[in-house]
Amino acid sequence: MKTREFIKEDYEEYNDEADMVKSNLNTIIRSAEELEQLIHDNENMAEWAQEKLAVVKSMIVTVKDYIASEHERGIAKTVAETATSGGTSSGAVATSIGGSAGFGKSIFMKRNPTKAKKK
Repeated sequence: MKTREFIKEDYEEYNDEADMVKSNLNTIIRSAEELEQLIHDNENMAEWAQEKLAVVKSMIVTVKDYIASEHERGIAKTVAETATSGGTSSGAVATSIGGSAGFGKSIFMKRNPTKAKKK
């Protein structure tokens, strides 16, 4: 199998990523609105709950900033563009979070269908 065919086949499995992200965001929005209604003004809240909300906010802002930055730089590609642009036959995809001005970390996603999942 040629590299392009392998990559295209690998990416076709993930062709609904934007829909999945939007579905998750709608769930987050709905839950946040419901939570806002449940919390009364001047109500005390457990510190662990406050911390969880602060972490969620930080994560959402980080992802939003990353996507906005990628779009500004013209890096965002559709699945079809990414699948035909070449790469390695390993199926590994690396994306940088925040770029050089951000965290500078990379996330490596590797799809290995031959490995059995541990139970």
